[in-house]
Amino acid sequence: MAPLRGKPRVGLVLAWEDEPALPPELVVEVLEVLDPEPLIPPHLLELVRFVSDYYFCPPGLVAKSALPAKLLRLPPARLELGPRALEVLHELAPRARDLVQSLLERRRLTVAALSHLGFSLQELKELVPPLQTRGVLRLVQPSPPREVGAWVNVLVIAAGGPSLPKLPPRQRDLWEEVQRRGGSAVEGEVLPAVGCSRSVADTLVAKGILRRFQQRRPVVPRRWELPPSPPPATLSSGQETALARLQEALNTGGFSAFLLLGVTGSGKTEVYLRASQRVVEEGGQALILVPEIALTPKLAGELAARFSSRVAVLHSSLPQGERFVLWERVRRGEVDVVAGPRSALWAPLERLRLLVVDEEQDPSYKQEEEPRYHARDMALLLGRRLQIPVLLASATPSLESMWLVEQGKLQLLELTQRVGSDRLPQVEVVNLAQAPPEPGEHGRRWFSPRFTELLQQTLERGEQAIVLVNRRGWAPVLVCRDCGHSLPCPHCAIPLTLHRRPLQLLCHYCGHATTPPGRCPRCQGGLLEDVGAGTEKIAALLSRKFPQASVAILDRDTARTPAHLMATLQRFNAGDIQVLVGTQMVSKGHHFPRVTLTAVINADNLLGFPDFRGAERTFQMLTQVAGRAGRGERPGTVIFQTYHPDHYAVTAAADHNVQRFVQGEMAYRQAFRYPPVYRLALVRFESAREVAALHAAEEAAARVSPAPGLRLVGPAPAPIAKLRGRFRVRFLLLAPHRQTLRRALEEVVSAPVPSGVRRVVDVDPVSTV
Repeated sequence: MAPLRGKPRVGLVLAWEDEPALPPELVVEVLEVLDPEPLIPPHLLELVRFVSDYYFCPPGLVAKSALPAKLLRLPPARLELGPRALEVLHELAPRARDLVQSLLERRRLTVAALSHLGFSLQELKELVPPLQTRGVLRLVQPSPPREVGAWVNVLVIAAGGPSLPKLPPRQRDLWEEVQRRGGSAVEGEVLPAVGCSRSVADTLVAKGILRRFQQRRPVVPRRWELPPSPPPATLSSGQETALARLQEALNTGGFSAFLLLGVTGSGKTEVYLRASQRVVEEGGQALILVPEIALTPKLAGELAARFSSRVAVLHSSLPQGERFVLWERVRRGEVDVVAGPRSALWAPLERLRLLVVDEEQDPSYKQEEEPRYHARDMALLLGRRLQIPVLLASATPSLESMWLVEQGKLQLLELTQRVGSDRLPQVEVVNLAQAPPEPGEHGRRWFSPRFTELLQQTLERGEQAIVLVNRRGWAPVLVCRDCGHSLPCPHCAIPLTLHRRPLQLLCHYCGHATTPPGRCPRCQGGLLEDVGAGTEKIAALLSRKFPQASVAILDRDTARTPAHLMATLQRFNAGDIQVLVGTQMVSKGHHFPRVTLTAVINADNLLGFPDFRGAERTFQMLTQVAGRAGRGERPGTVIFQTYHPDHYAVTAAADHNVQRFVQGEMAYRQAFRYPPVYRLALVRFESAREVAALHAAEEAAARVSPAPGLRLVGPAPAPIAKLRGRFRVRFLLLAPHRQTLRRALEEVVSAPVPSGVRRVVDVDPVSTV
């Protein structure tokens, strides 16, 4: 802890220099060393330095990602009683006596709490210093908490029984409730139970009938788990071979990297769970990364069944207190297996022996804000630094991983058949151009006759269906039919999305929300029409078409917290929901045996996306959602609705043919020199003034020296030219070798950034939008 701008701040020591290069007058004195031992293990400290250097990000921001927020934030300063408080109480002026009396009741108070009690900031500045000098008060600047928990007020019976004076009804009720609870109770719990306000408790404390003091209540992390599937008694031959290869790598020691390529339902999870069991049996620890929080409940159930309480699921949606408790358990070595999305990469595991990256192709592993690291790539680097095996698993591997397999840097393990069945789901491709328009949808087509027929049959058999809609909300655009005006976000260069629950126009990028107008703001026309369909509209149309069916939605709007996510998944797992409509959250990782039909309403959403990975994303999405069908005893059926039935991404997904897609897509990448054949970086400049962003981008691009194979694309406005009120101009750098790209980026970042302009450097971006 050191003073910065007049206040004590928490800092991290990442390196030590005996002879500092700074002049002595610029060096501040350390006030307190908060941790006698390093918080970050040596291998993670090395990773912090690498991420900072490779992704051109300040080391402090990287370290901030590796630690819980509680450790980097000091609690507010508080006032406590000094040793002479009672001795000189009768000598104090009235206002100073009031201050001390407040502390006698509560033991400690923050400045904010004192302001609620009627003490102004100016008044405290006058009262506190002389009281400190006399030993009446102490001003305490606490260190970051090592014990996690919330300070709560506790009410304790101080007087009562037959001698208790007659009290008003509310005071009597509160006293009796505290008495019923054993003579003490948490104030925040007992007051709502009785239905009275804090003033009632204050009165009883003033009368000496109750006493109030503070105590820390520990935080107990909640467990977000779905029931596990029973583990298979025997493994398939492919699973046995893959597990044997992993076990051999664990026994041999040293770094080895594998790509477990298996069709959906082939038992990839079982392979890495058994490998993790063997690691734990030998005294090691395992780290399992998943791309999304939505996949953690099922995995958490599987891990809890095998490793009991020695499991921690870490992710950003956990309350800070719960996340800190789990992190502390990991740091103390009380956890054998950690699971979670990309942030779990920073779990302080001292005995790490196995690293697993499930669904390795998922773009969610790339962080879109600083530090812009890719968790899959950093997992491979971490495995090499620790000399341990790393397993990447996917049914639709990224082209980067397939490229590493071709170069011999990843060992390929294949699972070609589903567990317990040779049957992959039957896939049907429907040309939407030949489907009749949906009634009342102005010529648009959502449900083909074949989809309607298959869903009707599925519901009649008492089975379940998953319907993928790659848009949330009711409709992506609200358009005036008179003048063609679409209502844009005032801060971003995109239209606002119409939502019905609640009714609002919402920007999915900046969060701007407004009420839909009754008339067009441009021409005052009254014909405002929603164009396109999101999860809300599709779910409503399906409920109207199949009134006997229970239809629910799973997307970022309905799964904002782990509790909401769990509620939906549990209802679907129990069969209370028959049709689950969702975004890509429903397309991968889930195992629901009663699902026999999956459908993609419009398979073309990503094909027209202004990004060279559009076809790859489409193939992965279609293949993954197809894999949710037929995972039980009954066969599954999949339907892709598309206006491009002959596109190679659609046909390869329909045939479950990964190799055919990879060959076709790799030829395209080689011809246009895109990753993984070439290395890519995106440099973007953002400013509230468009001309400032453009000039900064042009000047930076002009600094790039020509080099063999180096290609500069741009500068030009980004596909989303304005976001959150700032204009965006970008250029791309492509190079055949990492060193060439690195030198070009160093030239870019060596230039000062103009005032009012923000520079973003994204190395190995997963999206160029």
